[in-house]
Amino acid sequence: MTYCVAVKLEEGLIFAADSRTHAGVDNYATFCKMTLFEVANQVADAMRHIDRRDTPHMDGRPFNASFILGGRIAGRPMQLFRIYAEGNFIEAGIDTPFLQTGEAKYGKPIIDRVITPATSLADGVKCLSISFDSTLRSNLSVGMPIDLLCYERDSLRANLRHRFEPGDAQFNAIRVQWDAGTRRVFKELPELRWSA
Repeated sequence: MTYCVAVKLEEGLIFAADSRTHAGVDNYATFCKMTLFEVANQVADAMRHIDRRDTPHMDGRPFNASFILGGRIAGRPMQLFRIYAEGNFIEAGIDTPFLQTGEAKYGKPIIDRVITPATSLADGVKCLSISFDSTLRSNLSVGMPIDLLCYERDSLRANLRHRFEPGDAQFNAIRVQWDAGTRRVFKELPELRWSA
């Protein structure tokens, strides 16, 4: 398994994906799963997640893939979809402004608490960084590098594309500060009291 996530905000779209394509502590590969399509005045970004259980094998099992696809075509609103192997899809909206695929459980709580359509792109990037840090910490099948892409609404181009390599100073700064802040807030919580 791997982890991919995208958010749809009023300010634009953010996509992030780890680069692990095969899970297992001794059998994995690194590959960029994010593809950017820019055609004239059209921008779309696609991230693909291929579950290791669903990759083609010699035993004849079928190929199966799930995608997160988003972007904007000039004159139309931004859209964000999760497309399943069967061809059906769901679209991000006001109630659920983010979509995930892969090992989503560890990174979802911070997104649930922080991301709303009104979240800024800068805060969205920080939130997804923490989401990935939580997932990396709790699941060996998700690994760096992490590819990130931001699209600012109405710009019709990718505004930021970055790869967080292992040891990236910005990613580590977020990680260290988040760890320290979480421990500090935990210590400030009131003790629970009950009678015997």
